[in-house]
Amino acid sequence: MLFSSSKKILHTSGKAFRLLTQVTSRSLSADGRHFKVGIMGIGRIGQMHLTNVLRNRKLDLSWIVDDQDALWPMVRQKHILWSTPFYKTDKLTELLQDQSLDAVLIFTSTKSHTKLACQALESGKAVFVEKPAGETREEILRCFETAERVDKPLLTGFNRRFDPTMFDAHRRVSSGSVGKVLHYRFTTRDSPKPSYDFLKTCDSTGCNILADLCVHDIDQLVWLTQAERPEHVYVTTYAHDEVMADFGEADAIGMMIKYKGGAIASFDAFRESVYGYDIRMEIFGSGGMVTASNPRETSTSVDGHAGNMESRLHLSFPQRFQHAFEAELDHFVECLEGKTTPLVKKDESLLVSEIVEKGLESYKTKSPVYF
Repeated sequence: MLFSSSKKILHTSGKAFRLLTQVTSRSLSADGRHFKVGIMGIGRIGQMHLTNVLRNRKLDLSWIVDDQDALWPMVRQKHILWSTPFYKTDKLTELLQDQSLDAVLIFTSTKSHTKLACQALESGKAVFVEKPAGETREEILRCFETAERVDKPLLTGFNRRFDPTMFDAHRRVSSGSVGKVLHYRFTTRDSPKPSYDFLKTCDSTGCNILADLCVHDIDQLVWLTQAERPEHVYVTTYAHDEVMADFGEADAIGMMIKYKGGAIASFDAFRESVYGYDIRMEIFGSGGMVTASNPRETSTSVDGHAGNMESRLHLSFPQRFQHAFEAELDHFVECLEGKTTPLVKKDESLLVSEIVEKGLESYKTKSPVYF
């Protein structure tokens, strides 16, 4: 098991960590149990998750739901899903009545997450929902309370927790390798730039570079600080892209968070990086520093008269976090098996949401906002 509990994560030895991170869907324990799942949403993130579901030998795909029926032929052909039925959302209530269905995986737009997750949970199904589980703290709380009431697993897709590099950085910081933490630094530079249609509709907060993109970094911070409550947050943004400026979304953001104990966290994020998908994390403390750098397409480097040349960074998130997405799904399967509980906890998800909401308030008021 890669993630049996948060305590075990923090105390995993280097050797065991290397072995555990090699666990994939092709080497899971064979106890004969399979789980029937349905997928909702086959946009860009949904299709990536679909690939992993089909590779996982413990999951049987029962159906796919997506209202964009124009996508169905392409997805059916690409993944050879000749016998898998596709439906629109008006069939969901009927589909959830299937007592043999174990879980629903939700990869639709953020604004629909809470409604769909709660509907599936109320029908007795476990749920894996892409981040975040809702657009507001109240929506996220509703999801977790519903999961608790019906006693079914609810996993939110903060995939960076499952990345070997980020995981190891978290382990080292939590073990005291850097002493007292003084500063957290997070860099996110997207590649390629998402479509304007996506950027217009991916959420309804008015600042999706914070609510949709930086939310991963915020989750990392909450995980690293063991859900410590900040003192205040300040956000500033700019739209360099004229089209994005016209529809009111920023493509650049800087954010700073301060804690009462003196630690400061800084974030920078951009919607386009021409040199590849750039995700970095640095934690500086009284006893040293931990840096989580980018893996590249290959580890090959060439030295010559002109200097050193390395391979490019990965193109985008499916390549950069391929192993993280696989490990995340394996973790959900272990939740279905009853071997563990979801790594992303209620109090952490609620604090991530609160930080986003305070950040949005700062974005609108152009001033620091206190917790």
